[in-house]
Amino acid sequence: MARRIPVPLVVVLSAVLAICGSAQNPSSVLVQYSFDDNSLETGPDTFSIFQKAKGSVRLSTQNRFSGYRSIEIRDVAGDKDFPELQGYFQLRNHGKVFAHFALMTTNPADELNIALAGPEWFTLRKNGIAFWLKTIDGYLCHTSDSIPKKLFAIRPFAWYIVNVAYDIDAGVYDLLIYEEAHQDPVISLQHQPNAAQQPGSAVDKFSFIGDAGTDESNVVYYIDDVLVGVDESVTQAAFVAPGRRKLFVDYWNDYQRGRRSQPAPLPVIDLSDLGIGPKDIEALKADGLWEFLQRILTSTRPFAIPAQASPENQRLLRAVGAWRAGSDALRNSQPAIALERFQAAAQLLPAGKIYAMDAVLALAALGRWQQVDVDLTRIYPDWRDDIRFPITSAMIGIARGNLEQAERWLRNSAENELMADQYFYVLLWENKTDQAEQFARAMIDRETLQSRKSIWIERLGDTAFMSGDFGSALRQYEESLGTDGDRRETRILLKLSDVYFRLGDVDQERRYRELVYGQLGH
Repeated sequence: MARRIPVPLVVVLSAVLAICGSAQNPSSVLVQYSFDDNSLETGPDTFSIFQKAKGSVRLSTQNRFSGYRSIEIRDVAGDKDFPELQGYFQLRNHGKVFAHFALMTTNPADELNIALAGPEWFTLRKNGIAFWLKTIDGYLCHTSDSIPKKLFAIRPFAWYIVNVAYDIDAGVYDLLIYEEAHQDPVISLQHQPNAAQQPGSAVDKFSFIGDAGTDESNVVYYIDDVLVGVDESVTQAAFVAPGRRKLFVDYWNDYQRGRRSQPAPLPVIDLSDLGIGPKDIEALKADGLWEFLQRILTSTRPFAIPAQASPENQRLLRAVGAWRAGSDALRNSQPAIALERFQAAAQLLPAGKIYAMDAVLALAALGRWQQVDVDLTRIYPDWRDDIRFPITSAMIGIARGNLEQAERWLRNSAENELMADQYFYVLLWENKTDQAEQFARAMIDRETLQSRKSIWIERLGDTAFMSGDFGSALRQYEESLGTDGDRRETRILLKLSDVYFRLGDVDQERRYRELVYGQLGH
């Protein structure tokens, strides 16, 4: 946690940090982030990201405590640097500060460090580190009175909810840590001397890093729901886990509430959606264009590509810029302009799969159904296992007319694989889960290929899940598992994890979550 020059954080996606919707009095909240979509950049609070050498700080959709995303911090031993997420808030010299966050590590043996500090940055002196957590030999430890002290043996792939109440004037803190799905805390301490045993030690920042300078850690860990405030009710309201976790069905429900008819551009989940890979990221950084890319993703203002950009980076930035302009146009009911921009992006950077799908959505908004069917058939293999595909299918199906017309037309065309998908998701969109279930069963009887049967068995599980019949959903997902390749299996493992969560089986929920992480192999 060395002192570094702060820079504003704009990370990876067009919507990186979302200030959580909250009933809290805004004056009591200093910082509140859940790392989900619909970013609101308000007030003086900023983040900084440092991901030099081989380490990284990035969004994760696979391991999150709540919502859709968390932050993954990945360190690499021997790379002579460390990744860091650093956040700032208004300086507090007196009174109390309450901090809350969720933490999960994949290997407790690898070192991580978390600190709340002041103007003297991350040093053990007054106005330096006030609160310091770290892992040592598999134990989570806190540093109090300059001495690291063991708290408990931390478990891999388990979320821990940390609440700290820091009395600045007295220089002491209370520490309360819960493990997910457990009502009793794993640790509860009161009146602990701050890290440097310095009363009156002010705070204005926090930091999440790997090792603290030894360059020996290969830690991969996750942070979610960062909250800092000046009222104890802030952290008390924040601790509602594990019920706050959003499940796969929430992706559907949230989008359904926001869009009823007009097709809208899909959310970006990973930079690979835009055709940007690790080598491209390094090339952008080498050209000094990484922050420029982030500005394109988060701003609606026109931009001019810097002259020093290499031809390859210019092509990449033009593609992302065209896609961003197309997304804005589609949201503003200008599908013709959107289509032109999406097609330009796809031509510049064919590896970006979202360009082609957003172009299909623009075609649907224009009512060009023949071309919709041709293009969707072409890109279907890249999208059928994507968690956003059900939303896409429903939007396209609904855009064919009103819901009843769409349902009638698609029912008559359901022999076609794509039309069957759209018909099923339109039924779900209309909340006709009984009819969706009947249609899925009919498709199971009709299909001759086992791989296609298993897809419809999985969809039976979806209808059961949405109806609250978690036992039936579990049976359907288990029956469909492992019949159609790794990508689809990963998706079903996520759904099984969600079902077990709803059933209250913490061990099985964690088992399937860990299986997903192992398959992803980050």
